Amino acid sequence: MARALYISADAYYAKDNKDSAFYQYSQSEKIYRKINNFGRVGEVVLYKSYIYYDIGEYELCENEAFKALQLLQKENRVQDVYYAYNLIALALEGQDNNNEALKYYEKALSQLQEFKEQGIANTELRTYNASCHNNIGCVYLKLGNYSKAIAIFNEAISSINIKKEKPELYAKLLNNLAYAKFKSGDNTELPGLFYKALKVRGNIGDQSGVVASNLYLGEYFAKLKDTTKALMHLKPAYDEATKIKSHVEVLAALKLLTTVDPANSPAYSSEYYKVNEELQKAAKKARGRFARIAYETDRLEFEKEALVKKNSFIIGVSAVSLLFVAAIFSIYYLNSRNKKLLLIQQQQKASEEIYQLMFEQQSKVEAARRDEKNRIAMELHDGILNNIYAVRLNLEFINKKLDEESVEKRKNYIKELQKVETEIRGVSHDLSRSAMFSGDKSFKSLLEFMINSQKNSFNTSFNLTIDPDIDWEALTDVVKVNVYRIIQEALQNINKYSKADNAYIRVSKDGNTVSVKVTDDGVGFEPTKARDGIGIKNLRKRASLLNGNLNIDSAPGKGSTVEVSFSI
Repeated sequence: MARALYISADAYYAKDNKDSAFYQYSQSEKIYRKINNFGRVGEVVLYKSYIYYDIGEYELCENEAFKALQLLQKENRVQDVYYAYNLIALALEGQDNNNEALKYYEKALSQLQEFKEQGIANTELRTYNASCHNNIGCVYLKLGNYSKAIAIFNEAISSINIKKEKPELYAKLLNNLAYAKFKSGDNTELPGLFYKALKVRGNIGDQSGVVASNLYLGEYFAKLKDTTKALMHLKPAYDEATKIKSHVEVLAALKLLTTVDPANSPAYSSEYYKVNEELQKAAKKARGRFARIAYETDRLEFEKEALVKKNSFIIGVSAVSLLFVAAIFSIYYLNSRNKKLLLIQQQQKASEEIYQLMFEQQSKVEAARRDEKNRIAMELHDGILNNIYAVRLNLEFINKKLDEESVEKRKNYIKELQKVETEIRGVSHDLSRSAMFSGDKSFKSLLEFMINSQKNSFNTSFNLTIDPDIDWEALTDVVKVNVYRIIQEALQNINKYSKADNAYIRVSKDGNTVSVKVTDDGVGFEPTKARDGIGIKNLRKRASLLNGNLNIDSAPGKGSTVEVSFSI
């Protein structure tokens, strides 16, 4: 039961539901105490301390962390002792007790010697060591000892493979090193170090880190009186911090913007005080909530124990004194009280479950809405725009001719435009089924018509090969739509950029695997530079919808090959 409560608390904490996590940790702690599992008690108390730290209750965090430390040391929980030292140091730092914080960071660092004795991997040891040095360096930054901070950050960065093993930590160290150099008046390697850290954070999707880098860059350029560049970094920092609800960074950005952008200073100042006041109210509310949870948990536990003792006492007295009626009444009364307490607990649990269900449902709705938007955008790009572009090229090419064959082709392209109109209507009303299959043409004939109608300014020769063993009627419209769009997108890229003499389209089947391969002998391109283009993204999305694999092989001057393979 204690383990189940502990796991449940971890899940709530991971979802940032601190109230429920604190309650479940408290319940787990009581059970572990009853069974004298003090190693687990220390672990649970440590996690409760983390919650106090998250809500800014640094004194409570420090007190609870010390309790956890005593228990964990007795049980020789080496890693948890390291975490406790670090958390105590963080709590002391939050109270501006920086010199004491340094002592506990040093204790955490010395704890790493015991890690080696327990056979913990070198990769983890390097990470713990670099992280601890980063914390120590940040304290020296606060104390204004910039030379010491620079030396510590440099030592951590020089750790073997830290850049490869922990890029997020590496970027944090780089950013802090750059800031320490800036604060010391040493602008060598600046702003290069700042931008290097920003690039790493952007590549790994570290949103909070990107905000921190932009804040430091904004402060750096503000110091240099380069208002334009300062605003170029501070405004995105403010927007991103607001988006990820990082209130501390929001306040930091607003404070800098107030000084850097005098024209909008009143608005920034007003927003600063508004956010600050909201944070203070939220902190006060959180303190009250956790105090009530702790009180209610203790009260319910005390009442339960008192009721059990009283129940036993009444039964004993009734047996001796023969006050059978009074004893029955007392037992009935106490059982009612127990049921009432149980009902209160069940109601609390039900409320939590209802909230969780509402949260999950909202997440599903948002995900569905986002997927639908993406699907509409992709359908418009891959289908309608490509069709219009292809028909426009063909009409421009044929309009120069007046023979009967050209007239007949113009009629066909006009019909193709009518089909595009049908597709637009289909996208607007129901994307679950493509408008391209509303007629009586086979899928193979649709592909042949699309290939045969290709024209471009390079006079590229298009060649189509379709495996006769593929039973298109047995495949769903979803599969056929995506195959069609993949070929269409590849042809569009050939028509726009390739300057190819020949293009080969091959649809083949090997067992249960279908392969769609489009090759040209044109100028080629660098796939890594084009990976963020909407066409490449849509190809990747189409392949994903088929549960297949996308492979793009190209190089400048060597043509290109786009291949998608999937199982049927």
